[in-house]
Amino acid sequence: MDEFFDKIKDGASKAKDSAGKIAKEVAKRTTKAITHTKLAFAVNETQNKVKDIYSEIGKEIYAQHLEGADFGEYFADYFDQLDKLMEEIEMINSKMAELKNSLKCPECGAYNSNDSEFCSKCGAHIKDKDVSDDKDDIEDAFNAAEDDEEEVIVINPKKPE
Repeated sequence: MDEFFDKIKDGASKAKDSAGKIAKEVAKRTTKAITHTKLAFAVNETQNKVKDIYSEIGKEIYAQHLEGADFGEYFADYFDQLDKLMEEIEMINSKMAELKNSLKCPECGAYNSNDSEFCSKCGAHIKDKDVSDDKDDIEDAFNAAEDDEEEVIVINPKKPE
């Protein structure tokens, strides 16, 4: 009978040793996985910072382009694409403002609720100027240009918001 208990004791001891080795291996692999995840996260964070800097460089160059800076032909296609996209954004924002019955600030271009007297972004008066007057002024200018029979080129640069 003692022999039987000795065998059980040996088996339990071997199982304990195996379990200890497995636990150490699991801990080692888990530590590696956690370290790898932390490093991958750090790389991703750093890449996002690089993208942010690239974006800021691009915004600055585009803003300089809108102010008249000449960057040659290399950026011309990019500027054209950005101009079209900015116009599209403005058109979409305008449609959304119509749906919300919002007013566009004449100073900064931000949209405000219809009952606002001042712009929530820059603080300018937004009720002073009637939007329909702007539309009339634009129509009058186009009609006058058509009457003059001269070619009219309208340049309306927009800064990115």
